[in-house]
Amino acid sequence: MTSDTTALVWFRGGLRLRDNRCLYEALKANTKVYCCFILDDFYMRGRDIGPARAAFLLDTLAVLENDLTAAGSGLILRYATDIPGECAKLAQTLGAGRVYAHRDYLPYPIARDHKVAQLLQADGRDLVLLDDQLAVPPEDVKTEAGTPYTVFTPFKRRWESTLKFEPLMETTGLFHHLAPVPPGLAQPIPVLADFGLTLRQTIETAGEHAAQQTLHKFASLGLNGYNENRDIAALGNSTSRLSVHLKWGTISIRDCVRTALANGAAGALKWLDELAWRDFYYHIGFHFPHVYNGPMLREYSDFPWIDTPEHFDRWKEGRTGYPFVDAGMRQLNATGWMHNRLRQVTASYLCKDLCVDWQRGEQYFMEMLTDGDWPSNNGGWQWVAGCGTDPRRATRIFNPVLQQQRYDPDFAYVKQWVPEWGTSSYPTVPVVEHAEGRRRYLQIFGETAGARLQIRAKGSAVPQIDQPSLF
Repeated sequence: MTSDTTALVWFRGGLRLRDNRCLYEALKANTKVYCCFILDDFYMRGRDIGPARAAFLLDTLAVLENDLTAAGSGLILRYATDIPGECAKLAQTLGAGRVYAHRDYLPYPIARDHKVAQLLQADGRDLVLLDDQLAVPPEDVKTEAGTPYTVFTPFKRRWESTLKFEPLMETTGLFHHLAPVPPGLAQPIPVLADFGLTLRQTIETAGEHAAQQTLHKFASLGLNGYNENRDIAALGNSTSRLSVHLKWGTISIRDCVRTALANGAAGALKWLDELAWRDFYYHIGFHFPHVYNGPMLREYSDFPWIDTPEHFDRWKEGRTGYPFVDAGMRQLNATGWMHNRLRQVTASYLCKDLCVDWQRGEQYFMEMLTDGDWPSNNGGWQWVAGCGTDPRRATRIFNPVLQQQRYDPDFAYVKQWVPEWGTSSYPTVPVVEHAEGRRRYLQIFGETAGARLQIRAKGSAVPQIDQPSLF
């Protein structure tokens, strides 16, 4: 039996109660609201997730379940291979007339949600998708001609003109509409071993309470100086460390925007730029979904990378012989996170000095990062490789020695993550010398220029874009 006053909030991202648009709208419009999360077998066992991100998700679900229980409800956890079918079945069991969920922008969830909507409609129910993941949805940032931006600077100008200082969506006063979990529907939160995963990294504390603490700490200790300190890897509050919480929605993008706009100083405005970069990469992936399978600029699809397994392995392990690169990779391997500057430096060394296909690095980051998010990760790697929206990057190569001298002159970051640096245990000769790697890459680039020009002449646009620091 379907009720017009009973709803199901389907958590996917947005794993919080505070400032949650889907929860807020459901509680306002219905007298009985259930909450669920459906673990996707395709996702949990696929190449899109590694132990660190899976562990963070499961830890976050435990926090969400506790918070919902404290509010008089609970989390209906399901595990399925057929997500649309499971969602429709659950709505039917609960008698929910509407299913609320935040809108996704990637190809797989878009197709999934289309199928969910069809199944629900066939049963007299509705899927209500709400924009809650981005500061500004993709349709709202267009050129005067109605086309999507592929250049960041004009994108950001239009994005800022569209940006709203939205008031906090207060859900706590509506918790009396939350319904307890019916007997027999709840399932325990699984553990990593259930998916054949083992966590070997020390990851950050999960959940929305940790996210709020992280935001408040950054706002008081790091935000004002963000514009000057954001590239200093050894400085504790040089970045917000909120990327993982934005990934899983344990904090709302609106909370971040409100914090930046309320501050208004140079550091806060620079941080707002980085939030715009996050939206920008989501918009790019939404309008040009082929970027998730290959280069944005198709003329780079056949670039002749030299994939030497030993070089790739030494890069992954942080044994390249360049201490700044190695420190970044070891921070990633140990914590599931890497400083923004190091993401650029390590990526450049892999695809420019070692000439290894950038997509292999992109995949490794996704396997290791707790904050691994396809749009930002993909956009960052394509930016460094020079095959994304900025072709100028193709021949710009980071010098790992100069980068270390500029951003870690006292070797504080290097000493933290490469303790054997400066001893006989550390390699005295890099796996590939920067000068040699640079020469080889530029030679290959020059030799293949003609083929790219032919492809471009057939209609491939080459937009220009500025430099991000958010990966």
